[in-house]
Amino acid sequence: MPEDQPFDTAYYEALANKWLEGTITPRERELLDQWYQQGQDEQVDIPASFVAGEAAHDERIRAGIRKKIAAMKVTRKARFPRRWQAAAAILILVSAGAYLLFVNPSPSLPIVKNDTLSISPGSSKAVLTLGNGFTITLDSTGRQVIQQGHTRVQQTGGRLTYAATGTETAVSLNTLHTPRGGQFQLTLPDGTRAWLNAASSITFPTAFTGKNRSVTVTGEVYFEVAQNAAQPFFVHAGAVDITVLGTRFNVMAYTEETAIRATLLQGSIRVGKLDNTLLLKPGEQAGLPENSERFTVSHPNLEQVIAWKDGIFRFKDENIVNIMQQLARWYDIEPVFKGNMAGKDFSGTISRGSAIQEVLHMLALTEDIHFKIEGRKVIVSAP
Repeated sequence: MPEDQPFDTAYYEALANKWLEGTITPRERELLDQWYQQGQDEQVDIPASFVAGEAAHDERIRAGIRKKIAAMKVTRKARFPRRWQAAAAILILVSAGAYLLFVNPSPSLPIVKNDTLSISPGSSKAVLTLGNGFTITLDSTGRQVIQQGHTRVQQTGGRLTYAATGTETAVSLNTLHTPRGGQFQLTLPDGTRAWLNAASSITFPTAFTGKNRSVTVTGEVYFEVAQNAAQPFFVHAGAVDITVLGTRFNVMAYTEETAIRATLLQGSIRVGKLDNTLLLKPGEQAGLPENSERFTVSHPNLEQVIAWKDGIFRFKDENIVNIMQQLARWYDIEPVFKGNMAGKDFSGTISRGSAIQEVLHMLALTEDIHFKIEGRKVIVSAP
């Protein structure tokens, strides 16, 4: 885009959305990159150079984008639509994430930050509890090998891999638990892969030696199950039992949520509670409301369901209470609500690597919601 051409927010937001959906053409991606590179002191190849979790590099890119927007003398519109897909916000995608950056934000945004406490986004961290009760703290920098009988456990950064090295006779149960503000990846002894969201856990054997493969989860876990028709895979999530042959699906079983939900992306799963069972097709979500014996079936946006696994918050007409629950688990904050939150719904996409202040600024620009940060409490007020 030539330097004297007016800044077209809608055009570049559309390009960014196409990049996120995987439908952007090589020429469109070139235009998006060229726009970003214009006027930059440091030329950055966005898809190759950005490394998730490197906060300094992350901030340098965002600072460069802000500098460029300011240099183009773009002004924020005085009025905002009801949601934060406003023309004042431009979606700039950096590698696997997306950032909502704001043009000339109002200096009087109703957010108060306690400078004595830094609230950082979550990262790869977990605690592994072995069968003998011994615990091992894991983080994104760890490199280690743990031997349990004939099972070799290797940690490589934010991933833990189990592999059988012989005929296993003594099998023990291990539990991998992520705290609030943590996530982790796990490869089970059969090759099944699991992604744990914040405040989640999975309990599993060091080897699958019986007729079945069985694990127990809390919180939210995404599975890619290794196929083995002779040894069915079972997931126990609260009151729900899930039977699997080979598939990709997401389980959400946080105790603070109103329902346990299993969402099928590929393959086939059967969900059940006592004698009530339901066979899901790809694209379907089974929900078991609290204190209910019957499942509901819906067809959610699958990208929205598993966005957390890909390092993204993706909201679609989501109420602020539900949004703050997600932010609370990832940023380890405590939301406090004041006023009526009914109808305070938002849509949009932002990287889970963004600072909490960025997310709150984004929401506050609608002028529907005010925020105040006090320590780890975030007070959410409706005018």
